[in-house]
Amino acid sequence: MPYIAAFFLGTCLWILAELSVFGMIASAIGLPGAIALTLVFSLLGLALLRRLGGQARQLFQTVAENPAHALRLSPLTLRSGALAALGAILLVIPGFLSDCVGLALLLPSWRHQELAVKPRDPNVIDLTPQDWHRIDEKERG
Repeated sequence: MPYIAAFFLGTCLWILAELSVFGMIASAIGLPGAIALTLVFSLLGLALLRRLGGQARQLFQTVAENPAHALRLSPLTLRSGALAALGAILLVIPGFLSDCVGLALLLPSWRHQELAVKPRDPNVIDLTPQDWHRIDEKERG
């Protein structure tokens, strides 16, 4: 139950923050300009979602035709694509705060910096499946 209350409180605070930022933007550039800017960001988000959806569909078809291709997909690439889709969804949602977060999620350098796997042990090297192979006991010699 406390999680539901925290989620509800967070959502209410986010909506209040969105309304106050919208009021500040509307007072700075005028109400028609603020509404137009909100519509532009929403249309941009829809266009990005359509583009990302097409790329995901093409990738799914490639993997369906050649399952070995799935091994070449790194978790970093998949998470980066998911965050880009989340950024596009946040652009579609009306509000300037969600637009700022959405734009930040669309920046590849920020996504890769935040998603980079940082090894816990400095002596550990993280390799992709293509960078290593198993060696049998016989080959170790």
